[in-house]
Amino acid sequence: MVVLAVSIVLFFWRLVFTHQFEWIWGPDLAQQVLPWFEIQARQFNAGHWPLWDSSFWCGQPLFGQMQPGAAFPLNWILFSLPLDSTGHISRTALEWYFVVIHVIAGLSAFLMSRDLGRSRGAAVIAGLFFALGGYVGHTGWPQMLNGAIWAPLVFLFLFRMMRGERPLMSAMWAGVFQGCAWLSGHHEVPIYTSLASLLLCVWAGLRSGTDRVRWIGGTLLFCVFAAGVGALQVFPGYEYGRLATRFGAPGGFQWNQYVPYAVHATYSMDPAGVVGLILPAVRSDLVVFVGVLALALGLVGAVANWSSEVVRASAVMSICGLLYALGGSNVIQGAMYAVVPQLNRARHPQSAIILFDAGLAVLLAFGVDALPVTALRSRLMKALLIFGAGAFSVLAVMSMAEVLKADPAVGMAPLVALLLAGILWAVSRGLAWTAAVSCIGILLVMELGATLRYYIVDKGEHNRTVFLEQMNSNEDIAGFLKQQPGPFRIQAEETDLPLNWAGKFGLETYTGYLGGVTNNMLSLDLSDPKRQQLMGVRYRIAKERPPLPVVEVFRGASGLRVFRDDAAFPRAWVVHESALIPPAATKSPLANTDNARLKTVALTAAPDPALRPCAGIDDVRYLRRIPAESLLQVTTPCDGILVIAETWFPGWRAAVDGKSAPMRQVDGALQGVWVPGGTHTVEVKYRPLPVIAGACSTGMFILAALVCEFLSRGRGAMSQRTT
Repeated sequence: MVVLAVSIVLFFWRLVFTHQFEWIWGPDLAQQVLPWFEIQARQFNAGHWPLWDSSFWCGQPLFGQMQPGAAFPLNWILFSLPLDSTGHISRTALEWYFVVIHVIAGLSAFLMSRDLGRSRGAAVIAGLFFALGGYVGHTGWPQMLNGAIWAPLVFLFLFRMMRGERPLMSAMWAGVFQGCAWLSGHHEVPIYTSLASLLLCVWAGLRSGTDRVRWIGGTLLFCVFAAGVGALQVFPGYEYGRLATRFGAPGGFQWNQYVPYAVHATYSMDPAGVVGLILPAVRSDLVVFVGVLALALGLVGAVANWSSEVVRASAVMSICGLLYALGGSNVIQGAMYAVVPQLNRARHPQSAIILFDAGLAVLLAFGVDALPVTALRSRLMKALLIFGAGAFSVLAVMSMAEVLKADPAVGMAPLVALLLAGILWAVSRGLAWTAAVSCIGILLVMELGATLRYYIVDKGEHNRTVFLEQMNSNEDIAGFLKQQPGPFRIQAEETDLPLNWAGKFGLETYTGYLGGVTNNMLSLDLSDPKRQQLMGVRYRIAKERPPLPVVEVFRGASGLRVFRDDAAFPRAWVVHESALIPPAATKSPLANTDNARLKTVALTAAPDPALRPCAGIDDVRYLRRIPAESLLQVTTPCDGILVIAETWFPGWRAAVDGKSAPMRQVDGALQGVWVPGGTHTVEVKYRPLPVIAGACSTGMFILAALVCEFLSRGRGAMSQRTT
């Protein structure tokens, strides 16, 4: 295991030893994932749990969005590390975080292979392949990676069930690790691995004859523990999904709507892209690439061990994963999209290639251990020589004809084939098996390493790191804004600053680049400058003066200027009148309502306690404010409603002078608290019940698994002593 972990770290030498390269450089990574991480790290370092994201769309729940990864324990470690001198996550921490994810993936595949009786060398090679090739090796999004790295451990225990080894305990642990996948922050890979696990249970149960009752019980236990452990993410994700619009398709879609099949077809693998298994990025996404070595030895493993039920199951899983990845080109995938509940949510059929990788890791381990068989080794050597020579000839002709420019990664395929054939020839001439396995491992790393330049980018490649550079730009403007009295929000056009730039620097805006947004906030039409003023947009960043009565207060080195809008509302104010929102206006509650009226009237969906205007001056001051909690001092001459320009969402609670008070939704999406006349302290907190219940469930199920394991081993030890 140490050799495997060290090998994976060395594979990523560009990141951890030179600091000249970036992995978090693409548009989604730099301008969505990185701000999410920064927001949560600031809250961790400030000593409170990140529950609420106040930076985007006037506030959104972090756990409910799922993709910020707020429920994943490895992320908690990253967020809790000390920030650098500029107040950001250190680059070293981010680099090691990325590497550790791959180490976990490799160790998971290693343990699975060893549990199947494979040699240490074969298990190390399987671990290297799963961590560095295919989906895990070529996916940049950490929330997706973190859902994939548990797949080998899930199948480790399912294979134990198939072998009849402590079947109920094995089902329980398979469920625990499937639940860990659900904590990752993205639903796609967990959906695929959950479905594959259930189908594997059904298939094995049908073949087991008299043991079907045991398999039914094991399957139910797997489902219960997967749901129980994953509850910390699943519960708040379900709540948010019902109340938000998801932006995974043009125009977005609601919880009760299917993801349009056109989206699935777009993110499907081209049938011709199957060649991408050995020729990277040829008619396919890079996640398809597994390499000549892994595929060849995997085929050997399948042929040599076809009598093994585990090998047959792994081969079938690999084939099914590959066929499902074809998506729009496979009518069976379309039928499954239509009839399997929630499968339509996994909008990237190509991501099902993770099942191909998990199955191939098993076959690869079996294949390495099968190489000492002379007949198989000889046949494989001949096939590799034919492929290598033929592929080299084709590439040479195409290159000379300038049909295909030479690509080191593509050219590596025939070279690896010839070198692997050479290793097999050396084995037949007496090369020690330990040395041969070491050579095979080195060759695998070389082949998979040829694609590193596709997703690990040199910081000097400014045409590729432009999105990260945009996020890091205009630090002088961020510094000026953070010195201004708040709270307030900012506005900037996407052509001037990335949408999520505010979150990177601890500022707040009324919009953002997210995976979804609550429906109530979308109903306010925040593209209207008047609605932006309502939400407290006090500063506007632009090259030219906006068509509003604003005052220029700062000019950045980049030429961008900061304008102050004195017509912006404070972030909290008191009104002494209320009015009902007409039923016909629920989709656009503030239509035809100007800001002057909203300064004195709260629009509500249900009748409020009787209010009446009164003479005097209201005063609202923030005494303390963090994203999920605020303490305000309110002075008002008579009863009124404290309106807080923050997204209303279930889980927000209020207390006036320490006594619980109802939190209302006012003005279509804002928070409202009734306060009596006089001077009072009002405390508002976000304490979401789904997160609390989910945390309890996750903790209890993990504890239950550990207790059951302890008791099971205790009974086993006792029975051995009595015999």
